[in-house]
Amino acid sequence: MNSHIIVQVMLCALACEPAEIRVWDGDSLRLGMSSQAEAVRIFNIDAPEIEGSCAKESALAQRAKVRLAELLDGGRIEILRQGADRYGRTLAAVRVNGVDVGDQLVGEGLARTWAGRREPWCGDDGSIL
Repeated sequence: MNSHIIVQVMLCALACEPAEIRVWDGDSLRLGMSSQAEAVRIFNIDAPEIEGSCAKESALAQRAKVRLAELLDGGRIEILRQGADRYGRTLAAVRVNGVDVGDQLVGEGLARTWAGRREPWCGDDGSIL
């Protein structure tokens, strides 16, 4: 089951205001709880897919999702918008207390730097590449 994780944050633009963020996976979230909530894709990373092509990818994807929620929870969040992707999601760098979340997930092995296209996560033997 791919349910989202809700975290309480201080969302900061010109001023900081309490907000709720729904974490969908290791590189996607929604700002707010309404059906019109802004969908955001962290632009500088590629996280594994929850419904991945091997069991290890799916397991790593769940870990990335939970870790993203942990990093965001209670933090001071900055969304640095960079445009939109082909699905209409906002592409943005996301910072928590001044630290780039994408870089942190990459550093922890839960995502990789975006190379401009999706790369496979699974080898022929079902292992993570």
